[in-house]
Amino acid sequence: MSDPGQDTASPTTAGPRPGSLFVVERRLPKITEQQLTVLQAALTGAAARFSARGDGVRYLRSIYLARQGRLLSLFAADGPTTVRAVNQASLVPFISIEPAVELPGQP
Repeated sequence: MSDPGQDTASPTTAGPRPGSLFVVERRLPKITEQQLTVLQAALTGAAARFSARGDGVRYLRSIYLARQGRLLSLFAADGPTTVRAVNQASLVPFISIEPAVELPGQP
């Protein structure tokens, strides 16, 4: 198991492609809807600042699993380092950053 907040991309791979997807996991037990709104604004703002200065990152969306107290946030970025920097700038603690693959649904 990796340390909390550590990138887990395999060192033997060529690395993420531009626009790769990453999921950031947080544990947020007992968070209110208002606090989730503030958290989303922090993520959106941090990603916008990084994007405006030319870093290849976009915050796409988050899903909150209330019973588990987990928030999964999806980012498109050139690499995990940029995703980590955005999430650190948002000042919202996170557990992990994982590369992700999107599986689109049927039209």
